[in-house]
Amino acid sequence: MLFCPKCSQEIDERDNFCRRCGRALKPGTGFWFSHSGIILLMLVLGPFALIPVYLSKMLSTTAKAVYCVVITLFTVYLGYVCWQFFTLAQQMLSTTLPMPY
Repeated sequence: MLFCPKCSQEIDERDNFCRRCGRALKPGTGFWFSHSGIILLMLVLGPFALIPVYLSKMLSTTAKAVYCVVITLFTVYLGYVCWQFFTLAQQMLSTTLPMPY
C-alpha cells in the first residue's frame, strides 16, 4: 500500500493526486504544470515559464508547441515595449534637462 507523503492517507498507485489533501503525487502533475499555472508563470516569469512547459506530464505535444510560440512572442513583445519606453524616457530627459557646460 502507498501513502500520501503530506497527510498519510492511503492512496492507489494509479492516483496522480491525493484524494484527501490534493497534493500532486507524481512529478510534473502539480498546479504549475497545468494550463492555468503555465499562463500565470508566463505573466510573472516570462521566458522562464518554458521550463514547466517542457517538464509537464499534463500537456500534449501540440499544447507544448503552442505554449512555446506564445511565450516567445509574449517575451519579444514585452522586450519591444520596454525598449520603446526606454527610448521615450531618453528623449524626454534630453529635451527637458539643460546641457551642462
